[in-house]
Amino acid sequence: MDYVRKIKAGWRLIRNKVKALKLNIYREIYDKRVQKKDFDPSMIKSVLLLRWDNKLGDAIMCGGFIKVLRQYRPDIHITVLTGSTTQSWLEKAAPADEYILYSKAKRKQIIADNVGKFDLFVDLGTYSSHKDLCLSSQFKALHYLGFNKQQYNLFDVEVESQYIHFKDRYIAAAQHLIIQKVHTQCSLPIADFSQSRIALQQFINQSQQNCKHVVGINFFGSSKYRRFSFEQAKVLICKWRQQFPDDLLMIIPTPGEERFIEALVVAVDDKMVISPKQPASFEMSLAIIDIADFTFTPDTAVVHMASALNKPVIGVYRHNMQNYEEWKPVGKYSQRLLNRKPFSENDSVHVHEFDWQDLVLARATILKALA
Repeated sequence: MDYVRKIKAGWRLIRNKVKALKLNIYREIYDKRVQKKDFDPSMIKSVLLLRWDNKLGDAIMCGGFIKVLRQYRPDIHITVLTGSTTQSWLEKAAPADEYILYSKAKRKQIIADNVGKFDLFVDLGTYSSHKDLCLSSQFKALHYLGFNKQQYNLFDVEVESQYIHFKDRYIAAAQHLIIQKVHTQCSLPIADFSQSRIALQQFINQSQQNCKHVVGINFFGSSKYRRFSFEQAKVLICKWRQQFPDDLLMIIPTPGEERFIEALVVAVDDKMVISPKQPASFEMSLAIIDIADFTFTPDTAVVHMASALNKPVIGVYRHNMQNYEEWKPVGKYSQRLLNRKPFSENDSVHVHEFDWQDLVLARATILKALA
């Protein structure tokens, strides 16, 4: 097994070196500012926000940027370059004025239709790939606002380095466009989930199970290393039920994972392990997180939903403290579990590789705080 891991790590190392080489080449071509005007926040009337990765967690965080601008700078027209998932969340939580739905096939047309259209281009990613730089530069915005982009000629406005967490980062970015001081602790916007919460409470009541605690469970992250396999999910559920028999475990419905969840509930065959029959939705996920005493999940959008609700979560994170500081849960009483340390920089670790006793301690810490 170690031999296979070392081979995979070697390939990742080669792949990362190729990416670095491409970035250097692209910088020579695209890392240039067309406009040389000084940045004046009062003159910014149109903003393009880059969220073309279309990840839900990022969508939740960037909602704070839109919310703050809506409050303090309603004169700014906000456009988001993204995919359908981000658009769906934002339309329910923090609507932008306009969306550009990115696809590789429409790339040339998107750029042709929008070149020179925006006063400010916003990309708050910690790193830029060669693809990011190429796309960003072709919009030829008047100004470019970034984070950790001091070494790039394209970016002329910078979010200060102390704003590590993405929630704070987006608020700090909005502050660059606002004269008044923005409260950094402002809440993240969310979709209205009141009807789903009512339906979920009825479902729990109908299960007629006596329990001391309700625990939300999510097994799925954005990559194969951030999601539990069927067997590992079953192992965790059975171990949890054996050690904490008074916990009602409620598995969060996830798009495309209906068969997995249904088969898992059947396999464990335990009345204290349930999952709503309703289709997966933002609203149902929010309802489960809100009703549960706490939620267990890999580092994914569920963590950030809990943060938006200020609810406790146990998040499982890679042993990468920079990533953790950028995406850690900010809901009250939240806890983290760290996966084992990778044996090299390019070793990928699976989400289930954490110490069970760390989970036991995290659960106890949350319940003690809630008592």
